[in-house]
Amino acid sequence: MMRLLLLAFLLVFSAAKSQNWNIATGGNVLHNGLCPTIGPNTPNLLWSGGLPSQIAFAPVTDSIYLATVRIDNISDPLNGNKIVMMDIRTGDTIWTRKLPVDFPATDWSNRVSAIRNGVLYASRSGNSNEAYLYALDASNGSILWKSDSLIGESINEGACFLPGGDLLVGNLFSIARISSTNGSTVWQTSRLGYQNGAELAVYGSKVYGLMNIANAVRVAAYDTTSGQMLYSSPPLSGGLVQQLGLFMSDNGTIYVPRSQNNPTTDFLFSLTDNGSAIVLNWSFPIDYVPFSSSGIGPDGSVYCYNPSGRVVRLNPQNGSVVDSSLVVLYGDAFQPRMSIDSTGKVFLTNGGFNDGNLYSFNADLTLRWQSAVPNVNVGGPVLGWEGTLVICGIGTDFRAYKNETTTGIENSYIEASFELYPNPASDFVFIKDLDQDTELSIVDLNGKEVDRTRVLTNPHRVDVSGLARGVYLIRALSGNTSVARRLVKY
Repeated sequence: MMRLLLLAFLLVFSAAKSQNWNIATGGNVLHNGLCPTIGPNTPNLLWSGGLPSQIAFAPVTDSIYLATVRIDNISDPLNGNKIVMMDIRTGDTIWTRKLPVDFPATDWSNRVSAIRNGVLYASRSGNSNEAYLYALDASNGSILWKSDSLIGESINEGACFLPGGDLLVGNLFSIARISSTNGSTVWQTSRLGYQNGAELAVYGSKVYGLMNIANAVRVAAYDTTSGQMLYSSPPLSGGLVQQLGLFMSDNGTIYVPRSQNNPTTDFLFSLTDNGSAIVLNWSFPIDYVPFSSSGIGPDGSVYCYNPSGRVVRLNPQNGSVVDSSLVVLYGDAFQPRMSIDSTGKVFLTNGGFNDGNLYSFNADLTLRWQSAVPNVNVGGPVLGWEGTLVICGIGTDFRAYKNETTTGIENSYIEASFELYPNPASDFVFIKDLDQDTELSIVDLNGKEVDRTRVLTNPHRVDVSGLARGVYLIRALSGNTSVARRLVKY
């Protein structure tokens, strides 16, 4: 079995080294910005430059593939822009293409929705129009399929995924499950949502999204198999405008950043799905941050923006402020985007034009370094291949930062192909496809062994409830060889 694992590693080496940022807002199906890799320790460039653009849009990445949209002529939405696929390791352009114009009177510019398993999903839906969703081969840009149904995603939003690969699309007037195999509609459920607040988040067997009921923001839970709406939260606040989707913690806590530029309504709400209802835990006042993203640290800390323009770190239990950064939202900077690495480092672009900046913070929000990125808009940050941090600006200001100092423990093992689930985990994990009596060792990223056991069954259950929050390696030992999988414990 160990020889088979080593052979499997050689066959899937590219996938093993990749850390994907599948969805522009928040990177993953929880939209929480947490990525299981270590980001740059210094602002040293890996590469810079790229095709020019008049506006910066956020990229997505899968393995070596890095995709975004670059705009040549902002006044020509049909022809003045194109999808660009790059190699994240070098910045080289692999291909460019424009999607078909199916509805000349209403189609918007080319727009990247999401990427997964070597397939890029893109559309010409935009601010209010509906259009088809296209699946493109990430290696060459060829069209694999066009969706049966139209989608109505906003230009700043994207689809998310079920574990099997099917897409869940949040539209203004519905949510839909689309087959990743052929683009057929598995189900579609009516829902009055919010333009630019329609993104969905997946947790377990449920998908969550915002609803506008009686001119009030609510969170609704839907069954991923049937699309049936199960229940919704009480009203969170009134109003017809919502420019942010929800995000979630790895333990299922729901966070709704209310954003309509009104201090009486704009709060971050924490909610819990107790299995039969969605209930409010606490709320915290936030700044007006349209089209932004917030984040969850590896220890469960919540990162958002207070009314004074600072990033704040909140206790997830009660919403109290634990730490606060310097002022990052000032002048024309009000559209921050955030990513957080597995060690808790926070990377933030403030969305500014003249005042655009990239910041790197420690988990306690003390500043590590910063770099000016004029006109960054919503152009990053994205964590991808081997911890590469990518930022998009305008003109040819496309840049990637690389972490050159990785821990010794990360480089001392071969990535294994045995199955480990659930991951992230809270109490237990199950391991499949290892021989009985294989020795297992759990180590932290400092190389300290925290547990050791032997495989007794297939699958084998491992109790991780006593581990602190963070990232670990579960290593399978055989002689002088060890293969491992990363585990995120929340």
